[in-house]
Amino acid sequence: ARRMLRRIANLQGECRNLEEILNAFLQFARAGELHLSDGNLNTIVSDYVDFLEPQANSMEVELRPHLDSDLPVVLLDKSLMRQALVNLCRNAIEAMPEGGSIDLLTRTRGEDVVLEIIDTGKGMDEKTRGQMFQAFFSTRSGGSGLGLPTVRRIVEAHHGRISCESEVGKGTRFTITLPAKR
Repeated sequence: ARRMLRRIANLQGECRNLEEILNAFLQFARAGELHLSDGNLNTIVSDYVDFLEPQANSMEVELRPHLDSDLPVVLLDKSLMRQALVNLCRNAIEAMPEGGSIDLLTRTRGEDVVLEIIDTGKGMDEKTRGQMFQAFFSTRSGGSGLGLPTVRRIVEAHHGRISCESEVGKGTRFTITLPAKR
């Protein structure tokens, strides 16, 4: 009977993994259609930081928001932009098993609004950086490899850009640039 229970538990775990991958897929597909409204990137960042704080603290990760108070309005799909933030912060936390910090910066650059997410994690080599936006590429066993491609789809659907700088042993910086509402 114990073996049976173990098999059931394994199956439940597998189902959860499949469900996660399926949800990531649906997200990936949905990222093509946006429900845009006037939004402030600061609100999305600070709401998410409040939500993530307890989990981050329990993993010895300090969240440090630096939000520019004069940020212009951006046309946003708020739930998709939050999803992009969720994916980036989850990756950042996973890159810091020993703890560390995530800086979340917003600022204006010319006609654009910029969000930077900087972690003190283990960083990525050039090969990983070159492949990370490809669907199904994952460095994590059991990872769907859809997190970063989804983030890129979401950012590009907002007519924005995403770039990444990373150094092994030093950490990673993702920069999202979105056009301010004209």
